[in-house]
Amino acid sequence: MAIAGKGGRPLGYPKSGGRKKGTPNKATLAVAEKLASVGCDPILGLAGIAMDKKSSRELRARCYIELAQYMHPKRKPVDVPNEQPTVMNAITALDASPEGCDGGNQPISEP
Repeated sequence: MAIAGKGGRPLGYPKSGGRKKGTPNKATLAVAEKLASVGCDPILGLAGIAMDKKSSRELRARCYIELAQYMHPKRKPVDVPNEQPTVMNAITALDASPEGCDGGNQPISEP
């Protein structure tokens, strides 16, 4: 059954048609072909800049950061639990009331 107002294949049916998973789109494929035709390898270029002692430290560090994501997976952020205890102060006015508090032992008289 399809969702109201939405076209397309009903829910639960397998996908059919379209690109296979991992197939680059036309724009990505065109850029890769142009780089290959001129003999440019961006990974080798970044590695060359990163290992060049004449490059600035900031530029070299940035190149290594970019290259590292091809070698090692990115880590997901970790939630650090708050170790500080929560303190709550309850202020009551029971001691200040003229009748006091009997703890609910006395029946309430209705008028």
